[in-house]
Amino acid sequence: MAHGYVDDKQALLARLRRAEGQVRGIARMVDEDAYCIDILT
Repeated sequence: MAHGYVDDKQALLARLRRAEGQVRGIARMVDEDAYCIDILT
């Protein structure tokens, strides 16, 4: 029997990479002083 997240590790890593990309995009918009409504949509 596998421990923890080993069975679906690739799917978990893909989700984490997608979230990382989204957070980096938000950080870039904040850094560029984008309007709040543009960041939230």
